[in-house]
Amino acid sequence: MKRLVLISLLACVSVCFAFTNASAPATYSRTVAGTVYDSQDLTPLSGIVVSEIVAGEVTQTVQTDGDGHFSFTARSSKTTISISDPYGEYRSGSMSLDTDKEDCSNLSIPLDRN
Repeated sequence: MKRLVLISLLACVSVCFAFTNASAPATYSRTVAGTVYDSQDLTPLSGIVVSEIVAGEVTQTVQTDGDGHFSFTARSSKTTISISDPYGEYRSGSMSLDTDKEDCSNLSIPLDRN
């Protein structure tokens, strides 16, 4: 009888553990995407470095493509993106984002020339 109670208890704990892990939240993932362009003539800028910064640490970096587009999956709802030109022709900038409160999938980012 003790053995049956012990086996039942272990089975119950195993099932509870499985359901707890199954309902645990997945890792955070929201798309941050947009276009970086020249603020004067509105041409898209390729090769611009866009970095995600969470809690003061750079978590990932991407570059804009030939059409000025960039995209990455945010690692946190509250994030900052840093935009910089590795060639130094344009001023760097940054934006604070809250991906839970705003749509960050089609950002439009103008950069001024130095």
